[in-house]
Amino acid sequence: MGRVLLAFLVVVLGILAARRLMEAASSPAGRTTEDRHYRPRAAKRDRAQPPPPYNARSVVRRSALGELRDAFTGGPLDADAELFRCAECQSFYSVASVRALATDNGAKCINCGSMHRIAVEVVD
Repeated sequence: MGRVLLAFLVVVLGILAARRLMEAASSPAGRTTEDRHYRPRAAKRDRAQPPPPYNARSVVRRSALGELRDAFTGGPLDADAELFRCAECQSFYSVASVRALATDNGAKCINCGSMHRIAVEVVD
């Protein structure tokens, strides 16, 4: 009876170890070689704080916009056009991208799922 119990315990531990290895292989950290696109992860915001007001503005330098891309299309941002920024993960969007998100994605941010966006004010 002792040998049967020991064999059963070894089998159960083996199954648990195999399951843990499979979960580790399927986690995002295990897929870094397969996924060649950078996808920023938003920092977790304290949900106890209310979102910023809709009339809030984000001030960004024109030189900084040259290096940034639209989060929806991946295209370059036009500093002369009206721009928006996600209040949670700080992703930038053009007006066309905000409209596309509203119709195709329930107005949620591509990166973090937030529905709060603020206008961007470009300064020199």
